[in-house]
Amino acid sequence: MKLDVVIVDDHQIVRDGLVRLLTLEGRYKVAACLSTAEELLFFLRQASADIIIMDLSMPGMGGVEALRRVLLKWPELNIIIFSIYQNPRLAKHVLKLGAKAYITKNSDSRVLIEGIETITAGGVFCSPDLGLGSGESNKDLLEGLSAKEFEIFCCVSEGLSTQQISEKLFLSTKTIANNVSIIKKKLRINSSNEMMHLAIKQGLLLLDC
Repeated sequence: MKLDVVIVDDHQIVRDGLVRLLTLEGRYKVAACLSTAEELLFFLRQASADIIIMDLSMPGMGGVEALRRVLLKWPELNIIIFSIYQNPRLAKHVLKLGAKAYITKNSDSRVLIEGIETITAGGVFCSPDLGLGSGESNKDLLEGLSAKEFEIFCCVSEGLSTQQISEKLFLSTKTIANNVSIIKKKLRINSSNEMMHLAIKQGLLLLDC
């Protein structure tokens, strides 16, 4: 019996490439190709899937928040984050939130298949190119952020205003402001500029919220 896979990526060329790879493999059926997290949430209300392969950087809702919302309603889903960001800390963060695999887009196609096989067997997988180093400063502090806080941290670091973040994450400006205060306390910093410098140091500034 073939496993149903849902692909969520805003780039047509990526979706097409994944469809070809999974079709040739013969053990998987692509149930849907979607371009936003909002489309994924709508799809899951109507249908089911065995595996979701999802990008982090998409228009609208950020991938980290989408991961949190999906697993809140459908905790049994196997979610693979398929991202351009070769960032060990980011990988650890999304795995902590419940993703079963983090695979970079510059990985060989066999790595993706290996990842799928690993998570369907009950394991957790990261692509080998991540290296998953440890010991960087502020590691524990960042890992203490919730999914919502992490996305707001990234957006503030990118220079987005409270109103822009509110519109992007579908949260009230009051909620954003309250979360920013909490984030500053957790990270032991006092300003948005300090958030930006921390994001640069952690290799997260290029994350598209």
